[in-house]
Amino acid sequence: MPSTCKFNLNSPNAVFYSGQIVCGSIVLKTTSDKDVRNVRIRFVGEAKVSWDETERHRKSHGHQGSRTVHYRANEIYIDNCSQVRGEGVLPKGTHTYNFNIPLPLSCPTSCEGKYGHIRYALWLIVERSFRFDNEFSKPLTVIRTVDLNLNPMYRVPLESEKTSSIGCWPCAGGKITYILRVPFGAYAPGQTLHYTLLIQNQSMTDISGYSLEFNEHITFTAHTPRHKTRTKETTLATQEHSDQCLRLTNRQFEGDLVLPSLPPDTEDSCIIRVRHRLEFEIYVDGCHSNKTITVPIFIGTVPIRESMANDSNFMAVAPTAPLLPSGDSTDMPPSYGDFKPPSFEEAIRSHSPFEDPDANDHSNVIGFRPLYPMYPNANEKQ
Repeated sequence: MPSTCKFNLNSPNAVFYSGQIVCGSIVLKTTSDKDVRNVRIRFVGEAKVSWDETERHRKSHGHQGSRTVHYRANEIYIDNCSQVRGEGVLPKGTHTYNFNIPLPLSCPTSCEGKYGHIRYALWLIVERSFRFDNEFSKPLTVIRTVDLNLNPMYRVPLESEKTSSIGCWPCAGGKITYILRVPFGAYAPGQTLHYTLLIQNQSMTDISGYSLEFNEHITFTAHTPRHKTRTKETTLATQEHSDQCLRLTNRQFEGDLVLPSLPPDTEDSCIIRVRHRLEFEIYVDGCHSNKTITVPIFIGTVPIRESMANDSNFMAVAPTAPLLPSGDSTDMPPSYGDFKPPSFEEAIRSHSPFEDPDANDHSNVIGFRPLYPMYPNANEKQ
């Protein structure tokens, strides 16, 4: 029977915030004596990007050929390794190893995409003499706090306006104006996003309805063999509406969209950049093309207070300072200010999860989904 390994963490759901301390124990059970060079605990946090492209190139004598180009990039955020046992015989039985690992404040949030991931993992590595090493791993979720209350621009309502002409001269059929309004520029996962769509139809064409999508755009940046980017768009939530706006009339539509579990927007300097957008498609009857109108939505991890003021999860208490590493306080949960602590839910699964090209049969983890803080809908009023 092979050896088994159990990871006991100070966070039961394996979710940590940057600046906190990851601590606990690893319990290794062996069924036979093992000659080992050492036993060590390693904590690694990194961003990795990888994809292949087929490109044409000119061969000798002017002939055209094709080749596969491997695009890569890697960023290390933490690589903490400590030896817990030296060389010798590891007797069969149960062995417990304790660990205490501080996370840097600069650690970006865990994220999984088609062409890369930001991932954190705890390892127990039993290095053996003249045999394959025994490797055990536990993926974790690390979240970098993005408090939306710290940027006053996120409180400013969003508005996007577009006007389109129907038909062309000399058979012009009028104009249609679309105005999309959202009360805040940023939200946290789990919140309810309210929208208003105003249609001023001064044309001879009817509008038969509209649909909306909440889309996630992840840009992956490779540095090797040269700088190149690749973007993957994923639709996270959709709605379909058959509300009409007849010719020569004005209509205003209002609705709500509950945001699912999703990663926060990331900084531009990271090799994996996450952005989000709310997009509407308006169905124009006849031989006319449909019209689209969009607004960017910034996603953070702590909601704007005003956006939760009527929610049952909002507490009318004085805001507290964000948690900073100071002695034993880094081992405590983060401060949520005016809000009750959120729940945590798995991110929406990617249709094509990233497969690490450097992973082996022992270290390859496919299908891992990070957990993100969720603030329940603001539908239940106090």
